[in-house]
Amino acid sequence: MSNQRGFTLLEVMVAVTIFAAVAVTITDTSSMRVNNLLSIHTSTLASFVAENRLAEIRLTGIVPAAGDSKGTVRMADQEWYLYTHVEDTQFPGMRRIEVSVAPEQNKENPVVTLATVMGSR
Repeated sequence: MSNQRGFTLLEVMVAVTIFAAVAVTITDTSSMRVNNLLSIHTSTLASFVAENRLAEIRLTGIVPAAGDSKGTVRMADQEWYLYTHVEDTQFPGMRRIEVSVAPEQNKENPVVTLATVMGSR
């Protein structure tokens, strides 16, 4: 009579179930990390675009007229949609400038909105 040792079917099924649960958890975590990384990448680039637009406005030295303007700009091999809103403030000669930036393919959902106040000297 041979004395064979091995795993029972139940032990194998429990081990496979545990392995599958761990694999699913690792996959979900990795997927979330990739999505977060892409989101951070997009918002960082959008911030750069908005800051550049505000810097361009400041460097002209001219307070822009109240109103809205739209446009696109290319940065990091991607097209970005810019929406600039300029409005008067309660202080004469001062205007509030707000720049919203969205990826070109999703214009209605800005990723970043930055604002500043500019006035004449």
